[in-house]
Order: sequence, then C-alpha cells, then structure tokens
Amino acid sequence: MSVSVFTYPYTDEQQSVIQHSLERHAKVIAVAGAGKSTTLIGRIQYLLDQGVPAEKIGVFMFNKSAQEEFTQRLSVSQAARNSARLPQVMTFHAFGMRLCKRLEQRNVLPTARLVTDEFSLIKLIREARQRLQRQDADIEIQDERDWLEDFLLYNDQVKAASVSAKEVFEEGGWSRECRYFPHLFEQLESLRRQSNVRFFSDLLSDPYEYVKAADPAQRHYVQTLVPEYDYLLIDEFQDINPCQYELLKALYLERARWMIVGDVQQCIYEWRGASPIIMAEQFDHDFQAVDVYPLACSFRFGHSIGMMATCVVSQNHANQMVIGQGQPTEIDFARSNLPGRALLTELKQWHEAGESLENSAVLVRLYSDMVPVQLALMHKGVPYQLHGDSPLLDNRQIRMLMAYLAVMAGGLQNPAMFYDPADIEYLVTIPNVTNVSAERSKLLTQARQAPHLIPDLLESLADQKEGWKGKKIAERADWLRSLSLYQKDPAQGLLATIDKLGIYRYFEHTSSKDIQTQEKIATCEAFLSYVRGVGSDAGTIIAQLVKLDEQDSQHTHGVHLMTIHKAKGLEFDLVMMSGLQEGRFPYYDEDLSSIDRQAASQMQAERRLFYVAMTRARKRLVFLECPASDESKLLHAGDLPSGAARSASLSRFVFEAQPMPVQSICSVWRGLVQSEPLAATLSPKLQDYLKQAEGPKVEFKKVAALTKATLKAGDKVRHDQYGQGVVVRQESSGKRMIYVDFADDGLKRFNPKHTKLVHLALQQNDD
Repeated sequence: MSVSVFTYPYTDEQQSVIQHSLERHAKVIAVAGAGKSTTLIGRIQYLLDQGVPAEKIGVFMFNKSAQEEFTQRLSVSQAARNSARLPQVMTFHAFGMRLCKRLEQRNVLPTARLVTDEFSLIKLIREARQRLQRQDADIEIQDERDWLEDFLLYNDQVKAASVSAKEVFEEGGWSRECRYFPHLFEQLESLRRQSNVRFFSDLLSDPYEYVKAADPAQRHYVQTLVPEYDYLLIDEFQDINPCQYELLKALYLERARWMIVGDVQQCIYEWRGASPIIMAEQFDHDFQAVDVYPLACSFRFGHSIGMMATCVVSQNHANQMVIGQGQPTEIDFARSNLPGRALLTELKQWHEAGESLENSAVLVRLYSDMVPVQLALMHKGVPYQLHGDSPLLDNRQIRMLMAYLAVMAGGLQNPAMFYDPADIEYLVTIPNVTNVSAERSKLLTQARQAPHLIPDLLESLADQKEGWKGKKIAERADWLRSLSLYQKDPAQGLLATIDKLGIYRYFEHTSSKDIQTQEKIATCEAFLSYVRGVGSDAGTIIAQLVKLDEQDSQHTHGVHLMTIHKAKGLEFDLVMMSGLQEGRFPYYDEDLSSIDRQAASQMQAERRLFYVAMTRARKRLVFLECPASDESKLLHAGDLPSGAARSASLSRFVFEAQPMPVQSICSVWRGLVQSEPLAATLSPKLQDYLKQAEGPKVEFKKVAALTKATLKAGDKVRHDQYGQGVVVRQESSGKRMIYVDFADDGLKRFNPKHTKLVHLALQQNDD
C-alpha cells in the first residue's frame, strides 16, 4: 500500500513515528494529549502493510482497561480497512501469566496456583509475621492498620525491583518501626512457595528471578519458549519498573526491534516501583542505535497550558516542548482563601455558564486536602463522585475524632451516639493504653460490651501498672469522664483531647514515613475546622454528618474528586487543583532539594505530578488558591520565589508555570491587547515556545546579569542548562571562578565573565 494512506489524519510528527525504519529501535516522547494511541495504531498498520505477520508484533499496555480500549480501537480501525489481522495486545501481567505456564510445563518453574484476591495475601502476611514474632524478632506490637498497608507497598516495591529486599528497604527511607520488613518479606516468600501459590506481582518476578540467575544455556532455552516477536511496541514506558524491563530485555534484546512510547515527565508511580531513569537514560545506553521522535503537540488544551507545562518541565532539566494545539484554555485563581468556599463559587459559575458538573474535577496531591472539599460539597448538597479513596466517614482519623465527639454527646451512657459501634475501640487504641496483647484484647472486648464502664476498666488496668504508665492510663479514664463538659463546645473539646492524649505524637510514632504523619495531622485539622465552622453541639454535628453521608452515598454523578495519581490518563473540561501550598505540594519537611541529590530527585517527582495534574484540563484550569499581595506581585513579575520569599505559602510550581506572563502572551496572541515588554524569569523557554508554535513576537524585559562581586556561599542561582543551584564558593583572586552545586548534575565551575547564571534573590528587570 502506498505511503500516502498515512497523510490523514496524522500530523507530520505522528507520520514520522508511523513510518520509522523497520530495522532500528525508536523512543517516542509523547506529551499529554498528543494522540499516542492513534499513532501506535498507525504504526501497527504500517508494519502489517510492510508484510510483517500480526503474530510477530507484541503490544504491551500497563493496565487492563488501557489494553481493552486500545484493542477495541485497533479492531475498529482494522475493520475500516477491511482487515481482521490483529497483533497480540497484552498487559505485562498477561504476558507473565503465559510465560509462567510455559515454564511450568517445561519444569523450569514449580507449578503454582494463581491467587488474585488480596485477602489471601494478607492472610499469608499475618502468618509470616506471627512466625517472626515466635522467633523473638524485634517487632513492636502495633495495630495491624498501622503497618499492613506499608508492608503491602514494600512488598510491591521489592517485586518491581531488580535488587534485593534489603536494598529496597535501605533505599526507601522507611522508619525504624519497619526495620523487620526485609525479614518479613523473606518469611512471606518461604510461606508462598510452600503453599505453591503466585500472586499477580509474582507472574513477572518469578520468571525474572530465574532468568537473572540462569546461565547462558538456560537463558537461551527460556527465549525459545516465549512468543517470537520481531517488533515490540510498549506504551506508557515511563512507568516501567526494573523487573519488567530486565525480563523483557533478557528475552527480546537481541531478536526484536523496540518502539517505546511515553513521557518521562508523566512518571508518577515511583512510589510503587516505576523507574523513570529507564526511559530517560538506560534504554538509550542498552540499545545504542535509537531514533528519538517527539510528539510535542497536544490536542487536549490550548497554548496557555502548553506554555505553562513547558515552563514547569524545564525545571526538571527537560528540554521538552508541550505545544497546546487544542481549544483555548482559561487559567484562573480562587476568589477566597477557604478552599471549600472557593470551590463552591467556581462550581456555581461553571453551572450558570451552562456547563456540566460531570465534566469537572477537583485534583489534590494529598488526601487531607480532599477533606474540606468533601465537607463543603456535602454541606451544600452538591453531588460528587469520589474516585479511588474511601468515603470521608471511613477515614480512620475522622472516625477517631467522631468517637470523641460521641463521648461529649453522652455516648458512654448512650452508645447509639457513636457513628459505628466499632468506633468505641478508638477510645483505648489511639493512643494504645497497653501494648500487651492479652490485656488489649480483654479491654477491647469489655469496652464493646459495656461502654459506660470504660473509665472504670481503665482505672482497674492503671492499678496493675507502675509509675508513669499507670498514671497515664488513669488520666485517660478521668479525661473520658470529663469530656461531656465540652458538649456545647466540641471543637475545643477535640483540641484539648488531641493535646491531653498526645494523639499527634502517637501519629509520629506509628507512621512509617513523615508524609503519613503529616497527612493524619492535616486530616484532623481539616475536620476540626469544619466542626469549628458549623458551631453546633457535639450531638448535632454527629447527626448532621450521618445525614449528609447517607445523602452522599446515593450520588452516582456530579463533580469528580480524586488524587492526581488517580487522574492519570483522564481529562476534564474543568480542572480545579487544591492544596497548592509550599511544603504540601511539593511535599517536604525541610527543603534540601538544592543541596541533596535524593531530595532533588523527590522534588522532580513532585513536579512531574503537578505537570500531570495541570495537563488534565481542556477548557479551564483553576488553582484553588488566593495569592497574597506579595505573591501576586511575584506572579505578575514572572519571578520565582527564593530565599526569604520561599516562605510564601503558594507552591513554587505555580510560580514556575508563569501563569501571569502566559495570560498576557495569550491576550496578545488573540489580538485582545497590544504587545508590551513582559517580565518573566523563564522567558527563554517562552520564547522557544512562541518560535516553535509560530506565535506572536513578544519582547521580554532583560534580567540583570551577575557581577563578579554579587555572590557568596549559600546564594541560590539559576542556569539555563542546569536549573537551580546553590553557590558553594567563589574564588577571591584570579578569574574569581564560581562553584555551584546543582544537586543531580553535581558541582559545576563557571567563569563569571561568561556565565549565564541568574542570582534568584537579586532578580530585577531593566526598564
């Protein structure tokens, strides 16, 4: 078939990918909304038209829904061409399942039963932990809910890795309370093999472990058992993990031509094992002869988000353009400092403009930022759909606070005041009054049977303890008796309870990562704000929440609420981003990103998450923040906060997006205003964008260059190539060379006469 069949509807960029050489490997960098699925279908059809048998093409997708959607689109497209030839489109797990069966049939791997329910895995983990405890392992007694979720994540990380369980733990920044995780993993693996079972993650890790230890003859034998693919097409390659990559490489490095498609800046699953470095660097090193193709044009949004996204990813040292070729996208900020009120105002305007709530979404970095959003929507009866997270009143911190509200409302004498009878347990488990298993079980049983006796039960337990432990338990009993005094002032009662019982300190002790501690505290604070705002007595607040929850459970439509991780692959006409405060998004306890490599890497991961969130919007993107006056000045000047200015509450990522200069450029582009010199720290990137997108000529004010006398150790500077860094020292004689630490790129040395450094604390514009 002639090549002309591919001239429509494909762009020149897509055409280049489709007609890529049959003899070379390819890496396709596809920005959000670039039509990569359409391009992959075109590539498959091109291969088929060149005489490649369908069974020689293997197409990999990262989840079942993507695989099914792609298969459906490919089938329709092939039917339109009067062809029924389809290659194998599969998930990695489906490939692993078939591989395990072949290896079992040849006695390479032991036969095992596939178990797909998580409960069976949890049951095996419990048994493994009990074995460790019987062996006198150093394991603190914790509520299962405080460690199980963390271990499940750790288990997934080990299965996704190409290194040992111990190395995964050491690199993961886990707390001291989790130090037994590597031993628990080994015990779990021993039990799993004894039980002859495999879970989903084992479908790839078991074959990989065999191949990794195999000699050349054994590896060659395994290669004869897999499908004979001559061409591999792998979608969302930025999300590949070392286990998946190394296994495929061992099987197909020599025989197949690879085309990988993805966007490193959209890798947001590192926490569960994805490794962006594989697409960014390792693939080129392993395959050497690789042709790189950009799919830089997005048809989802307009130039405003295109320019903002380009500016944001440039701060990750990515020389990448995101060209917005879709309809114009509005950019705006909130009109209120209260996220709930700001959200309701935005939704009201959206609805009055004739738009549907079904096409709107609220995206957050952290679950706690969803709490005031949900409460505001529940309070006003606005329907919403929660994706991926538990309903508000299933949250453990909120249920714990509601348990203490119930005590204020007389719940010890009238247990019906508790939202759920099981919530009575929170009164003695957060914090735990005893770590002795037998005592704890007996106390919980008695508390459930007779809530009114809980203070007496605690006093009885206190009498059996010596010193401060007994005193603390007795104080808990007295406090529960006195809580009814706060029935009319529940917000103050909750604050006093948190302080009196040391609940936040308990969160610090039982959380495996700092972010978990902060999330629990922030969730409590958000709920406290709601209780304070309602201003009713404890019983009324509980009744109101129960009623709102019942109404909310009936909703199957409305505005979409989700974390950014859940929004990957989705798009909405209206996207509202909440929780955009420095220290929360990006999340950190202390900003060490300019001097510490790991912190710099984490900052880049946070920035990728911001990029994914903003590129979900089609018509309108709203930052649900109301900038303070000093922040507004920085935004209009296109400045990036640094030093003392970093104490501003607005996320650095919002400043990096350069929203105000971008809005001014778009006004010029649409002919609404005359072009005037603009201020923008990232003007080089904006100029590159306008040149590539054939935009208007815009003049930017110049930023004063550094003089040799302006720098001292600790100053923050910016370089066009290396991004932001910290001055280590400047020589006092000779050429007065400047030494700057750029974290990921290491220490660099510059001659101040030829430097392109910009001193962030001294940025100023020439008039």
